[in-house]
Amino acid sequence: MRQRTALYQSTTEYSPDKAELKGAGLLFLLMSLLLVADWVLPQYFGVHIMFDITSTRFMNLVLLAYFLLNPKAGNHFLRTIPEVEMTPYLALYMVVIVYTTVLRVNVNTFFLNFLDILTFYMVYYGIRYVIGVRRAIDWTARIAWVLGIYGLVEYFLGFSPMVRYLMTVPNAAMYGSRSGQYRVMGPCVHSIGYGMLLLLLIAIICIDYDSDEVYLFRHPALLVLLLLNVFLTGSRGSLGLAVLEVFLIVICSRGERRKKTFFYLIVLLLLFAVIETAIIRTEVGRYVMMQITSVIDQVFGTEFSAKFGANVTLLGQSSSYRDYLPRIFTVEWLNPLVGRGVNARVGFEFDGVYIVSIDNFYVASYIRYAYPGLITFALFQLMTAFIMIKNGLKHRSGLCMATAVGFVIYSVSLFWADYLQTTKYMYILIAIYCAWYGERFQEQDRQNRRKRRRHSPAGIVL
Repeated sequence: MRQRTALYQSTTEYSPDKAELKGAGLLFLLMSLLLVADWVLPQYFGVHIMFDITSTRFMNLVLLAYFLLNPKAGNHFLRTIPEVEMTPYLALYMVVIVYTTVLRVNVNTFFLNFLDILTFYMVYYGIRYVIGVRRAIDWTARIAWVLGIYGLVEYFLGFSPMVRYLMTVPNAAMYGSRSGQYRVMGPCVHSIGYGMLLLLLIAIICIDYDSDEVYLFRHPALLVLLLLNVFLTGSRGSLGLAVLEVFLIVICSRGERRKKTFFYLIVLLLLFAVIETAIIRTEVGRYVMMQITSVIDQVFGTEFSAKFGANVTLLGQSSSYRDYLPRIFTVEWLNPLVGRGVNARVGFEFDGVYIVSIDNFYVASYIRYAYPGLITFALFQLMTAFIMIKNGLKHRSGLCMATAVGFVIYSVSLFWADYLQTTKYMYILIAIYCAWYGERFQEQDRQNRRKRRRHSPAGIVL
């Protein structure tokens, strides 16, 4: 009886450090398991019964059963969907998914996207009404510790324990190396995907919830650990974007915090230089320099990384074939209005170069969903970034700016990789923002818009 009372009590008074439905014990447990599973457990862990039931999908099913058995809770969940600012843009994207599914007779095209978006709304609901934003951020920091330490263990083992012991459903996940060095992959299916996950985690661990500020050294040791993991992924794109992300986070910090951050960064860089100079002749030292110089080579077209053991020919081939990917937009046999669905197996040949790996999410989206899918998802991305930045500036919110930085950096990373089953992490970041905005400013902003509309001669508020 206590659970039912807590679940349906009035939410007119809200304490920003406590979710309204915290007292709903079973729902709290289920939402907590969903959040942890979504962050930690790999996509290849689960069972295959007609389709892959991963740990996240299993929690989706359990929560759907909970909502069916508790109609008031289910109705409350459904009523929260329209309050999410990104819902109209996700709805447009889902329209394209639905008609692509029907025309291509491919059920996976619908369910792969629908389940991701359903999970987004469940995670949002869980953080906003059950777990609480502060707790979600704190838990994410602890999860980042676990993943960061796991990444170090994985590197020294030279294989992924998750792939070796947790792969229970068919998946493309496999060990990888570059220039003789093992590339860590964490809970992801590829090391590049793990790099994309780390970029999102770095943004979240820099959030100071209580003061609503973004501060690069909110968790200094954890930041160093995650950046080290970025090095160990062997992903040049992730490393370069991590540097850009750090810079943007510093820019978004407030005055005093920004000064402290610059001072600590200088100290950290000097310390790094001293340590790297001492170990540069070791395998680890050469690997670190190879990663740094590989990024420099990528940007300036040099070959400094060859001095530290990089296979510059292989790296050059890895970069050059991506130059052909935009030409896929000119292929006549691809329908520009109806994509080929998620299971499409296509190959392309340009100037004697045969392309089977589409390492660009936006090009891959064109193949799967044609221009309508590409445009609607890009609209969702642009509006999400715009909304976060707008509210960040309006409310002087560090949380808004941190999530905006993480989201933009992740979106940019998709130019050099397909999503690699990492969209679920992106949706967690967005869910944290939406829950925060909902708990603090959504009703206030709604009432302000109504007042302005009443005083506007045309009844329009821009």
